Amino acid sequence: MVLSKISDPIEKELLNIIQSDFPLDKRPFLKIGERLNIKEDKVIEILKKFQKKKIVRQISAIFNPRFFGHKSALFAFKVPLERLDKVIPIINKHPGVSHNYLRNHSYNIWFILVTLPEMDLLEEANKLAHLCKVNDYLFLPALKIFKISTIFDNNTNFDFDKEEIIETDLEDINKKISEKDKNLVKILQEPIPLIKTPFQEIAESLGIKEEDLFFWIKNMKEKGALRRFGALLKHYKLGFKTNIMVAWEVEKDRIEFIIEELSKNLFITHCYERKTYPNWKYNLYTMCHFKKKKEKEKIPLLAEKYGIKNVLMLETIKELKKVRLKLFYDLK
Repeated sequence: MVLSKISDPIEKELLNIIQSDFPLDKRPFLKIGERLNIKEDKVIEILKKFQKKKIVRQISAIFNPRFFGHKSALFAFKVPLERLDKVIPIINKHPGVSHNYLRNHSYNIWFILVTLPEMDLLEEANKLAHLCKVNDYLFLPALKIFKISTIFDNNTNFDFDKEEIIETDLEDINKKISEKDKNLVKILQEPIPLIKTPFQEIAESLGIKEEDLFFWIKNMKEKGALRRFGALLKHYKLGFKTNIMVAWEVEKDRIEFIIEELSKNLFITHCYERKTYPNWKYNLYTMCHFKKKKEKEKIPLLAEKYGIKNVLMLETIKELKKVRLKLFYDLK
């Protein structure tokens, strides 16, 4: 069951709403039902069906890890093929690894590692490398994030915005983030229950009023701590079975222009400027999603169009781990 094969326009619109415009209301599914002209129970029924079919991963708060003092980077390990079976479980076991992919390159294991405020990111990566007996790896922190909203609907334009990477002061972060904040983050990053009053149940579990919960969520949104509240979908289940990370070497003074141009292509969903090295000069990374394998031919055509000579297409051979990152995770 993929989006292109969902014939019911109500179900298509429902997927759009829960991704980009989920109502923070005491009866969110009633509000959605009113927009779609269907009953509240019907909205919940459809969502449960999508969840069962693993189209909808979860509906939850999606926080900005950096606001809460967490550090993250993309890493690429060079692992001999005969050691993959031993290395993959070690990396996947780490609670700070949310995404891990096997890709078609000598640097074949690509993963995102997020560390807690009190941890050193590179030190943690070195521990993983030691456990995995990996001697060669790339440390690719983001210098700038260019984000494109991934709402899969032919009638919806992707929103395009930029986010600067700002170094945060750990001591300052610790002063501002209370234990109450941490508890709210831990609860709200989990899937909300598909019931008529999900926020009431969450508020009761925290021992606070529902109004106070909504106030906190709104405050976090205004501060930039909350990216959005909405659904995460399984791209594969929506028919996007070919996923390629493309690394581009772009002149520094052309990055802004190239990003603006690449953003016009809806198959590109995420753009990052990352650290470079003398032997690894790729500085721009994009995630590309295609329904048909032959569509990946669009990438070299873009490179030719914009005169980008050094391009590396890192196709996903296998998704090894893809989960919602949990902030303030337990190290045990």
